Amino acid sequence: MALHRVELNETHRLIFGPKGSHPCSASDCPSRTPAGAAALEAYQKVFDHIVGSSQLGTRVLEVPEFYEDRGGGLRCVGPDICSSCVERWEPGHAELRKKVWVTLPGAFGLVSGHTV
Repeated sequence: MALHRVELNETHRLIFGPKGSHPCSASDCPSRTPAGAAALEAYQKVFDHIVGSSQLGTRVLEVPEFYEDRGGGLRCVGPDICSSCVERWEPGHAELRKKVWVTLPGAFGLVSGHTV
């Protein structure tokens, strides 16, 4: 349950949270107006793609595929989201995975006495 909560909360924060001090510069990217309906719909699609139907919280341990091949080349899983916005999510999700992997033994009551 704890892992599932972390997965949902932290992935939601990553995708829907503040985008930093450098707003998207692509004119057709929904992230230019992050509170707009188009952006929220695009973010929800990315969130659903990352978390999927995870019931155990284990999807947060995986490297998500932010792009999919649609026959004409790679496109972001969120409709019309530009690659610079996706590039901001990738390191955030990498940090989230590290955080979860470090806390995972404690979730099972295991304590590491030494490092390998």
